[in-house]
Amino acid sequence: MQIGHDKRSRGERDCLAHSCAPLSCDPGRRQFLGLTGAWAVGALLGIHWDLAHAAKTTEPAPFDAWIRIDPNGLVILWVAKAEMGQGVLTSLPTLLAEELDVDWGQVQVLQAPVDPARYDHLTVGSDSIQSLWHPLRAAGARARAGLIGAAAARWQVPPEACRTELGVVVGPGNQRFAYGDLVAEAAALVARSDPHIELKRAGQFRLIGRSQPRVDGPSKINGSAIYGIDIRLPGMLRAVVARCPTLGGRVRSFDSSAAQSVPGVRAVFAIPPEGRDAFTRGGVAILAEDSWTALKGRRQLNIQWDEPQENQCSTRAILAALNRNTHRAGSVTAERGDTSGGLGRSRRIVEASFELPFLAHATMEPMNATVHVRSDTVEAWLPTQNAADARAAIARVLHRAPDSITIHQTLVGGGFGRRDATDFVVEAAQVAALAGKPVQLLWTREDDVQFDRYRPAAVHRLRAALDERGFPKAWLDRMSSVSIAAFLDPAETAKPADTEIGGARELPYDIPSFRMEYTPLPCPVPVGWWRSVEDSINAFAVECFLDELAFAAGIDSLQYRLALLSRSRRIPERGGTVLDTERLKRVLSAVAGQAGWASSQPPGRARGLACHACRGSYIAAVAEVSVTGGRAAVHRIWAAVDCGIVVNPLGVDAQISGGLQFGASAALYEAISIEAGRVVQSNFSDYPLLRIASSPMTDVQILPSSAPPSGVGEIAVPPVAPAVANALFRLTGHRLRALPIQPQLTKMHHSEEHTGRPVEG
Repeated sequence: MQIGHDKRSRGERDCLAHSCAPLSCDPGRRQFLGLTGAWAVGALLGIHWDLAHAAKTTEPAPFDAWIRIDPNGLVILWVAKAEMGQGVLTSLPTLLAEELDVDWGQVQVLQAPVDPARYDHLTVGSDSIQSLWHPLRAAGARARAGLIGAAAARWQVPPEACRTELGVVVGPGNQRFAYGDLVAEAAALVARSDPHIELKRAGQFRLIGRSQPRVDGPSKINGSAIYGIDIRLPGMLRAVVARCPTLGGRVRSFDSSAAQSVPGVRAVFAIPPEGRDAFTRGGVAILAEDSWTALKGRRQLNIQWDEPQENQCSTRAILAALNRNTHRAGSVTAERGDTSGGLGRSRRIVEASFELPFLAHATMEPMNATVHVRSDTVEAWLPTQNAADARAAIARVLHRAPDSITIHQTLVGGGFGRRDATDFVVEAAQVAALAGKPVQLLWTREDDVQFDRYRPAAVHRLRAALDERGFPKAWLDRMSSVSIAAFLDPAETAKPADTEIGGARELPYDIPSFRMEYTPLPCPVPVGWWRSVEDSINAFAVECFLDELAFAAGIDSLQYRLALLSRSRRIPERGGTVLDTERLKRVLSAVAGQAGWASSQPPGRARGLACHACRGSYIAAVAEVSVTGGRAAVHRIWAAVDCGIVVNPLGVDAQISGGLQFGASAALYEAISIEAGRVVQSNFSDYPLLRIASSPMTDVQILPSSAPPSGVGEIAVPPVAPAVANALFRLTGHRLRALPIQPQLTKMHHSEEHTGRPVEG
């Protein structure tokens, strides 16, 4: 995939647009040089940061290519992360370009070849900027130092007598060399140079901190962008898979005669389920000349399923079991003070239970993968967040050496954690192994909703003892959920709480006694990462409960939070980050001013507040809502965010705005329900998402910060649901302690129609 200025021929562009050889090649190999024409005479600057050694050293090692400069001055910057709407094809090259000191108009961005030995391709956890902030800047700085050294050697002056400006080295007497004239010598110098270099200070930044238009924007606007589902290869066949709709079900037998009679159907065969790491369900694959024919063939299949009767679970039963778990002690995951004593001695106890449903990812681009299995090599074109695991999964299922497998990373039409999994990739490899031609496996929207890896269902039961002022002196949180860690690793060594309690265990509020307990629920429902993972679950419980405590104390919810944050603390978090309560106070105060928290609100509307810290970032949000005829509307969400140094403000604003909309959709409408072991929902008709007409206005304030950059892609989701629920309480007088919100309001409205009491006001 190629983004930016392109001086190649139309034929070369077409080849790359269809994800042919250039994406798969090592940039130092002859094949690459032969395919890229004008670049063939360019010299490689050997700059690469080995992420496997990131914890051991602070400086990059010159192993591989992040940067290429051709003699005409065109600068090619490589990106190893997946672009799925979050803007890494713009933000990561900005780090390189800043320290390399080049004109952004000279820059061309290319997707790096998938090579797990050289690159970290995993794109999850809001980690791209955080993990590459220093390595990519150091790579750019080393390249710049090499160019200066090469120019200084030609002029026979010390390097200190030279400087760079926008792709040019300037020497004594205003002598100049363009970067393209120096790359051969610079590459040799970089290979021999001391890796310790000096990076720019914040006051010297020319690109970092300034809004840059998305380099992938034009191709997405004009339709030329290539997503996984857009891949077209000569002789390619299409495939779909019929999977058992019952959890744990398998194929017992099938009659394919009717399906094979459909014109254009090439083959029908069973594929086995794979292990728990890939977690494919197996099924019956239909191979056809086009996707419509494959779907017609699937409808004609006659399959008998082997459905386990003991796994006929339901949402009602799962939630009941989760609630039972929270009525008894679980494993203690965090504790300070004497929580039991504080609760036992208090006369003022507040208790509440919060329920959260399974959620689907519902990406706009359904799962798909294109795989071509040859006798000695395998090629795959994948919209994946985890190219390394995808390659390993293909190697495992096909019994091939990983080095014989080439992965082409395409644009990703929405990930949210779903494309970290490899189930759709494994299925495509299984089908392609029997096809003898390239195969594109497609999941329909129904497949995507019904065979997802869902955000876990969870229940929190919270109890707090209040002192004479109304502030909590003891806090007990008992949580139960379907654990992602336990699902991925059911062995005894699994730590089920590790993927479930973040954002609740590191409670930022200064409460003398605190204990969190966790109990996993064994369940056949497949679960996985969902945007912000456990933080979206736990922020809802914590921030709604805190609002209830503020109401019980008769104190404004903003002032209540600020009082509980009055003592500055730095709390260690999982993953090595530290929660700084001063930064959380800062975003709370900022959003209060931004939204006019203390001012009167329009008639028929109310506002709610919530805050959260995760991925090293801090956010506070205020939601303004109304209810008409039992229908909730979120009109506006204000958000203040502290995410450290901002690389691209335009990108951060888009990420936060998108996250707020994503969170509002989940809060109001989304839920996956299970009946008789089957997922009930199948498409947007019964798994509704927020539509444009119902989307709130968003007002994002990015606070200046000197802290290192931290995560942005997920931070906006957690505070939305509690802010909306807290606002609705002020409007209706009802506490909404379960998600999604809209079905509850509809029931309340119908009930109150009978009693004559309005739901509004």
